[in-house]
Amino acid sequence: MNCTLNNSRKISGLHFTTQHSGKMAGMVSISTSVTTNERCKKNASIKGSICEKCFAAKQMKVFPSMEKPMVENQRILTSEILPAEKLPTINNLYFRFEAFGDLNNATQVKNYFNMCYKNPRVKFALWTKNPDYIAEAIADGYAKPENLNIVLSSLFLNKQRPNPFPFVDKVFTVYDPDHIAAENIDINCGARNCFACGLCYEKNGVAVINEKLK
Repeated sequence: MNCTLNNSRKISGLHFTTQHSGKMAGMVSISTSVTTNERCKKNASIKGSICEKCFAAKQMKVFPSMEKPMVENQRILTSEILPAEKLPTINNLYFRFEAFGDLNNATQVKNYFNMCYKNPRVKFALWTKNPDYIAEAIADGYAKPENLNIVLSSLFLNKQRPNPFPFVDKVFTVYDPDHIAAENIDINCGARNCFACGLCYEKNGVAVINEKLK
């Protein structure tokens, strides 16, 4: 049986989100849970961080049924390297890693890389504040997939994170309206629809993505 997004829970236990709303409408993704990610919990306690205003944590309070499958995703993805037959064949233009959570270890990165290798025609993007896990996976011999954009998320509101990582394609930062006006920040994440925009998923030379705080 070929593994797809529709039957993956039966084959591997992995849950894929295929019914996004808001700016993610029309997109597909796989995520782990912020509630069981130790770095996410630590970042949420840092004053001035964007994690203080965590969208995913709010979503899970509104839709508590989201949490269980994402916790299960975390358990599966971080504990072993899944064989290719347990990774789905994906029939989508764009795919997002971690719409609601973040990386937990290098094993998770390797599973995400393998998913990209299996689906070379799909354009993937991974958002993370934990690039050290990616560096570890690459040091272990895993090459960054050509069809993957790695987006480094800035921890602090109104402050772009430095990017010393050669494998990072873009840096994503959120700004509040006052800072945007005072510093004349160019907001290029404003289409309100990721599928129609595609800026983060395409190989377009754009290295800085700025979003207005919602």
